[in-house]
Amino acid sequence: MANEDRRIVIAGAGSIGCYAGGCLALAGRRVILLARPRIEEALRKDGLRATELARRMLAIDPEARSSMWDDLQRGRPTEIDELQGAILRLADREGTPAPLIKRVTALVRKAEQENHGSPGLTPEAISAGLRSA
Repeated sequence: MANEDRRIVIAGAGSIGCYAGGCLALAGRRVILLARPRIEEALRKDGLRATELARRMLAIDPEARSSMWDDLQRGRPTEIDELQGAILRLADREGTPAPLIKRVTALVRKAEQENHGSPGLTPEAISAGLRSA
């Protein structure tokens, strides 16, 4: 399958994810947005519209953190199963390997169990685990 024919899944599609997904869709890519219920409801009601606010949000504050990071810091369960789990189920259904998603999911679940906050994983640490697995 050519890369242009593959679907792109954006997990946790909030403002930034929806903007990125919209840009990809305008470029002709097939995009699936996995969003929280309130975002999904807004998408169904109003559609996806890029605004100046969404464009400004792409200039991310270097101190910004994800809701999953915040959940780990506060000892709360994360949405890893709803977000990455949905991608894994889709990959399994399509027969597409997703080793990186499996690794990230396992690492977040481990961090949830250890309850020490965010493990502060780097892309290199995640990738190294893939090579040694």
